[in-house]
Amino acid sequence: MVDEQFGLEAVAAEQAVVSVFKQIVAVLARQANAAIDDAALFRLADTLFAAFARAGEDGLTTEQIRAACSAFPEEVIDNRLGVLRKLGAIQPAFDKPYQHEYRASFTSYVSMLFVQRMLARGGQSELHQLLTMEKIRLEGGESTAEEALEVAVRITTALRLLVAELVALTVNGTVETLRERAPLLWNAKSLIDQASAVHEILLQFWPELSRMCGELRSAIAAYEDASTNASARLMAAAGTSRALNLLPPEMWKRFAKRANVDELAAVLADQVFDAPSPWHDAADLAEAVACRPQSTGSRSTPPRSRVPDDNEAPYQEWKDAEAERLAAIAEEVLSGEESVAVEHLLSDMDWLTARRLLADLIAASNNDRLGYRLAWSGPVHVRVGSVPSWLTSGVFERVRRPV
Repeated sequence: MVDEQFGLEAVAAEQAVVSVFKQIVAVLARQANAAIDDAALFRLADTLFAAFARAGEDGLTTEQIRAACSAFPEEVIDNRLGVLRKLGAIQPAFDKPYQHEYRASFTSYVSMLFVQRMLARGGQSELHQLLTMEKIRLEGGESTAEEALEVAVRITTALRLLVAELVALTVNGTVETLRERAPLLWNAKSLIDQASAVHEILLQFWPELSRMCGELRSAIAAYEDASTNASARLMAAAGTSRALNLLPPEMWKRFAKRANVDELAAVLADQVFDAPSPWHDAADLAEAVACRPQSTGSRSTPPRSRVPDDNEAPYQEWKDAEAERLAAIAEEVLSGEESVAVEHLLSDMDWLTARRLLADLIAASNNDRLGYRLAWSGPVHVRVGSVPSWLTSGVFERVRRPV
């Protein structure tokens, strides 16, 4: 009887786990046993859960659900309702016969938020959270040796899988694919530091796990090597004039501390770029730059052939035509004057047109054959609601260069 009771309790516990798992995967399933492959189904699920949240504890009837999701085809709504009901993401609101109200599962909605974050960050946030929680759990040495072993195995497995993906992208993938998956490189130093801290705690309180700790050390070192190699490939493909964001952060810090305003402005004198996108958090950008592995070697600019293609104009003719084009733009901008303020030129322009004009003025200023100069002065001004929203005072002027 004891064994039978224990068996029933074990089965009940397993069924509870299966029930929660079904609710988690419900938002990912087109049918009850197949993953979705249409982004519209995610939007439908988001709309549906928002409607349930507004309805509160009373729930929604099938007709109310269809009304809330009326922007989607009716057959799609019926399909999703059937899948979500079968997997438990939508459940009867009351335990009584002949009732038609349903309520949404909190677990299913949270799982959808989790999936969206995974798609955006590639699992980095989850790995950080895992390392933080495991460190807190192990501090003080109160966990059992079995629990400590489980922690070591989980972290080692996660790092090895991450290493395998990075190596595959670096060795066999294209540069475009590697660049798209670049978030896997972010926070490399932070991840290494966190994993190393957990390793030290494991070795301090459970020395009998030294063999497993050795495997964890190997996984940490492999992740560091894979991150460095992936960054090196991105840097090699970026080119010397477009790799400013891949320089070691220490180099920028030293330069910024020692340089004056004119030297700082000169760094970007021949560069045109958009302001940071508003949806990128400043802290994430700062940490991404700070944690990038340093370059270990120098690289030279690849040689470029001067032999023109069959359909390409000779280099000198192309250079002359470009100088004439830039001179025409410069004269149109100056309108007979000796100088003009950049902020006046860029006013009442959309940013796409403004940055094209700015790029041409910079090119004209850098052309030794032309007599124009673009000079910058003063700090950067942030102008909310204006175009461009980030602006440095500058003057485009005519220069009488000696013949």
